[in-house]
Amino acid sequence: MAAMLATVLCAALAVAVADARDHVVGGNHGGGWKVPAQPDALNRWAEATRFHVGDNLVFKFDGAADAVLEVTRDDYNRCGTGSPVATYKPTGGAAAATVPLTRSGYHFFVGATPGSCDKGERVIVLVMSEKHSRRGQGFFAPVPAPAMAPAQSPLAAGLFQAPAPAPATGNAGRTAASGAMLVAALLGAAAVAGF
Repeated sequence: MAAMLATVLCAALAVAVADARDHVVGGNHGGGWKVPAQPDALNRWAEATRFHVGDNLVFKFDGAADAVLEVTRDDYNRCGTGSPVATYKPTGGAAAATVPLTRSGYHFFVGATPGSCDKGERVIVLVMSEKHSRRGQGFFAPVPAPAMAPAQSPLAAGLFQAPAPAPATGNAGRTAASGAMLVAALLGAAAVAGF
């Protein structure tokens, strides 16, 4: 019984923290971080992908000498590589660099190899805000208030209808959802264990 309780608790914890994802730039079959066959291929991939705070970008390189530069919007537009915001290179013999997405908004990346940006080795990634995060969604998400039946007269509706409570969002929504998931897991484990 104790083993089953531990298994249920571990499963609940895994679901709660399994939101972060690794995104291979260009897709798993996109060929990695190199000059693409179509100049807009990397941005088409990014437009079709949802990125969230806590996710990682994984840049797979053809050679260990390559690198990716995070740059400003202006440097992205002119393929400027002289003053990058950050430089990411493969580490520890790996042929990839992992870039954690720690804030929402636009992130601009270009290839460090001279001329590669002009040929399409560049990508814009839009990281969704916490408000639009997938965390707090799903089975244990806050439920919006039920719709009220229409009042008999507009005057009565204006005088007597109380406003609906605001749904929990942001950190409060995620905390409520995480708390509800933990309580449900504990109750389920207790029921299975016969407590």
